[in-house]
Amino acid sequence: MKITLQQIDRGNEEVIIKYKQMTEQVEGIIKYIEGQGKKLFGTKDGQQFFLDIHKVIYLESVDGTTWMYTEKEVYKSDLTLSLCEILYGEEGFFRCNKSMIINIYRIGNLKSMSGNRIDVTMDNGEHVVISRHYAKELRSILRGNEL
Repeated sequence: MKITLQQIDRGNEEVIIKYKQMTEQVEGIIKYIEGQGKKLFGTKDGQQFFLDIHKVIYLESVDGTTWMYTEKEVYKSDLTLSLCEILYGEEGFFRCNKSMIINIYRIGNLKSMSGNRIDVTMDNGEHVVISRHYAKELRSILRGNEL
């Protein structure tokens, strides 16, 4: 498969896919681009939901239960934070302290704090403190050194 990349200064970004036959590989690329590749399963008010992974702003563990936070809703997950970190780390989910994982693509801004910690404001306005244990790794990721 040939891949052509072209950087532009103006206009809208666009992706063109040329294919002879629709295959699972092509479908997977389309789903990934559209953000439909991976979903998170959660429950709310007794109902079950499949959430677009990119809509989840952060996950938090409270008393052994994992909660997923989107722009306006909170869902319960059966996954542990450790498993979410493994499954969705490459999708931008980053362990920021003992009880929380954030979606780094949903970070609004950052502010350094004393003690080598980072105050992160997520794009929904929520503040999350990155512990000093994880701050160095986050700085490295944001510099483009990993992920």
